[in-house]
Amino acid sequence: MKRIISILICIQVISLSCKKKSSEPVVITPVNMAVYKDTVFTNYFKRSSGWIAGDGAYSIPTNDGRSLWLFGDSHIDDYNVITKTVPCLFQVRNAGIAMSTSDPSVQATLTGSGFPRSYFSLGTDNNYWFWPGMGYQQLDTIYAFQARVKATGTGGVFGFAGVDSSYVAKVHVPDMTVSNYTLLPSKNGITFGTALVNDISTGYVYIYGTKSNGFGNDVFVARFIPSGIYSQWEYYTVAGWNNNIISIQKIYSEFTSSFNVCKIKTKYVLFTTEFSVGCDQGKNIFVSVSDYPNGPFINHHSIWVVDDLLQGHTPFFYIANAHPEFDNGKNELLVTYCINGYGSCVNTCISNRADPDTYRPKAIRIPYKLIDASL
Repeated sequence: MKRIISILICIQVISLSCKKKSSEPVVITPVNMAVYKDTVFTNYFKRSSGWIAGDGAYSIPTNDGRSLWLFGDSHIDDYNVITKTVPCLFQVRNAGIAMSTSDPSVQATLTGSGFPRSYFSLGTDNNYWFWPGMGYQQLDTIYAFQARVKATGTGGVFGFAGVDSSYVAKVHVPDMTVSNYTLLPSKNGITFGTALVNDISTGYVYIYGTKSNGFGNDVFVARFIPSGIYSQWEYYTVAGWNNNIISIQKIYSEFTSSFNVCKIKTKYVLFTTEFSVGCDQGKNIFVSVSDYPNGPFINHHSIWVVDDLLQGHTPFFYIANAHPEFDNGKNELLVTYCINGYGSCVNTCISNRADPDTYRPKAIRIPYKLIDASL
């Protein structure tokens, strides 16, 4: 769902020379190493047909050389090629794109039957909808976590509320058709699905969830074998891994609701964002690392400062997601983040038309060594 939060810091790449004992290794970061905006990949989202704009941008690698991208509120086939604008209001609550990992320009938009309809839907009441999260593939099926939400009628950024616990949608590969939805048992108020690592080295799927602590969110982790998503999960507790969710132990806390975890080589990498619920607020993306899926996550530092200025203002931004399957062969991780207009700072909706670039994911590349010197 719209996970919207963050804080500010500028990342600088500094080359240091220090005197150390001869037995201590000296790690030197190349002076030309830096995080950069991947304009080529960002342009893959600049489409004029099918999926046009939206937020979320969770990706699930498939075993046939593609990645299933899942988006929340989205514009579908509403781009005006003359004005280069879209209506200010999206049409569907979620959508997908099947994208080749070797050639990301090869894409196919995924929506529900009929037009326009959301890719994931349960029932016909438009006051209820799904916002997709992370997922993984097992044999010929993708299991995609869904947060079911409802309109609260209060309007504004927070005019919605969660419903039930998490759902799981089954998506058949290769045709990407949705077959059914399963409501998972209640998880002690924890919403799972914001992050997932299908770790072949341990044989487990690690699924991360959040729960409000009144001032930000606590993060928790559970695990199951890839074929056992509907079986009894194990939770990380103060006594280690066991099936007693009442004893589940938080592994991280931050004043944000944007969390994503991936695995790079031997490190589990956590991304969070600075508080932002409007323009000119937070603009930092943070990273931390751990040797274990349950933390501790350390070396918390800013890795990117959002630079998408419009008339000197920064956007409302959220959801920093990693996409390791899009490997460019340079030890650089692809990360996307979402922007959602410029709030009260800049009016981006004029005569009910808007520039779709103000509601499209942006891509950056992060050298592994700027995440952690050991990578």
